[in-house]
Amino acid sequence: MCLNRALFAVPALLGMLLAPATQALSCNGGGPKPEWVTQPESTTEQHLFAAGVSADARAPLAERIASARQDALKNLSSMIEVTVKNALVLEQSSRRVFGSEFSDSNMSSVTQTSTSASLRNVEIVDTWEDTNSCDLWLRARIARSEVEKARRESMSRVLFGVLQQQLTLAQREEDLPEQRLEAVAAAQDMLPRIVLSAVPEAGTAAYYEQLLGRLQADLQQARAARERARDELQVADQLVAEAAAQISVTERAKRLASAAATYRALLARHAAGLPSLFASGDLLFRLGGIEEMRGSACGARNYYQQAQDAPQLNDRRELARSKAAALTCSPEDLARTRWRQFFEGRPLTLVCHYQAGKENAAWLKACDGLNDIVRPLGADVAVRSQSLSAAQLQALLQGEMPAGMAAPQGLLLVVVASGNMGRRSADAQRGSEYQFDGSMASLLLDDGKLVFSDRFKGATGWNPVSPEMVMDVLGINVVKRWQTRFARFLGGD
Repeated sequence: MCLNRALFAVPALLGMLLAPATQALSCNGGGPKPEWVTQPESTTEQHLFAAGVSADARAPLAERIASARQDALKNLSSMIEVTVKNALVLEQSSRRVFGSEFSDSNMSSVTQTSTSASLRNVEIVDTWEDTNSCDLWLRARIARSEVEKARRESMSRVLFGVLQQQLTLAQREEDLPEQRLEAVAAAQDMLPRIVLSAVPEAGTAAYYEQLLGRLQADLQQARAARERARDELQVADQLVAEAAAQISVTERAKRLASAAATYRALLARHAAGLPSLFASGDLLFRLGGIEEMRGSACGARNYYQQAQDAPQLNDRRELARSKAAALTCSPEDLARTRWRQFFEGRPLTLVCHYQAGKENAAWLKACDGLNDIVRPLGADVAVRSQSLSAAQLQALLQGEMPAGMAAPQGLLLVVVASGNMGRRSADAQRGSEYQFDGSMASLLLDDGKLVFSDRFKGATGWNPVSPEMVMDVLGINVVKRWQTRFARFLGGD
């Protein structure tokens, strides 16, 4: 009920409003003194009640009514403020983790806004005039549901502002995943308490739920990756410490190789580093130390030079610069270092195959030669003895990855040959001789991308033993050719 209709609905007050102005000083009274005048403020489950009084009997009736009304609204306003504050304190005390979103200023803002909104729906439900003093009393009430509605809407506007702040914190890429997850949890905690329809600029609940869910999943994955990296870093550091105490050269080398592989893997996964854990320069400096422990001046100098130009959490740029300047390396040492740094700790799959006339088989001699080169460098070698179709073989000979041949993760080194196996008769004592004439290729792929290719054609010399011996000798020579040309590739030639 609106205020004006409520006022005119009270019979006693209606009579007063219709009385002549000359009766303003007379007090006709409103019957026995009601209980609500003695106890002007009261509450029920549904309403809050408060009374107001105008004591100026000489004032015009309209002014007396307005004065009593204002007094009633003031008293009712105090009751609403207490009700809203109590509700806010109760709600905050029950939320032990993320209750800090309500500062004193936020609490005050919600209280004031809620009170102002609630007073728009006040009803005047009764009047009474004191026959002795001519004091005019009005009784006002507000539904608790209106107060709660106003509180929820006002609180929603404040909480929405806090929600936006938490979303900003959750999306700050420079912060740790743990900190950002706390912001996500805070936003998720307050989202159900927001009446989004009361905030014009807000999106839908589904939008924020999806956004927060996506952020939470990504950050949980980032936190898991960070924890994994932290554990790996600790293990690698421990291996280096153990290596320094080893008497056995073999055990020392094993630990250093494992630690170096871990540092390089961390660099590959986290090229920009991980805040407060490591930067790229910290790992490069560690790798330089491992190379020094191995006696590889070239390797150490290379890593120290990289470290001095890379970001570091523990600033050792000057130390890296002085170490690099003090190290000298021979061309031989530099070549060995480049080979080891390329292959060490990396998974490497070997595929060797040839087709010679009607013979189509795995090229075991070629794979054995490659294995003897790359395994001592620390590569994790696996030989794939798969049969290749004529189409796949031709694609590889053209420097292409054939359809239907999945490239494994890591390195894939392929050596293939395809051609004719010639045969001729020698003298009566030696019998037949054999010769291969065709195309050969060696290809190196890194995670499916071609990084090196060598393709050529030629013919072998005549071999008096067997076609198998021809392919064994050819395999040895193809591997030597690959070794020479790949060394140039590593050297930048």
